[in-house]
Amino acid sequence: MNWQRVHWITGTATLLVFLLTGAYMRWIRVPPVPQLDDVTRAVYRSRHLFILLSAVLNLALALAPSAKQRIRQIVSVLVLVAPALFLAAFVVEPAQGIHGAPFSQIALYLLFAAAVILVRVARN
Repeated sequence: MNWQRVHWITGTATLLVFLLTGAYMRWIRVPPVPQLDDVTRAVYRSRHLFILLSAVLNLALALAPSAKQRIRQIVSVLVLVAPALFLAAFVVEPAQGIHGAPFSQIALYLLFAAAVILVRVARN
């Protein structure tokens, strides 16, 4: 499998999703996100930014030189799962407020694990 190509496609698609979720928050959602209470608005905006984060990470891995193949596969899987979890978080978590964040919590842990693995590999 060509991991760089998969990351490029996922990153580009996630960047498009980021733009669509921004449009949804501003023009489609009733009432628009800026008119919501502080907590709900903060949850929407943070999940929206998490989507951008996962797009940037996938695009960065698309351009990064390949690490050891097995390590690269593990990191790739962790980073490739994040956009779907962040999109689920965007859809589900605002209604749950700040106390319900299972999707974004799992996605952030996956990205943290990917970062730790990459740092560990880079030090060797």
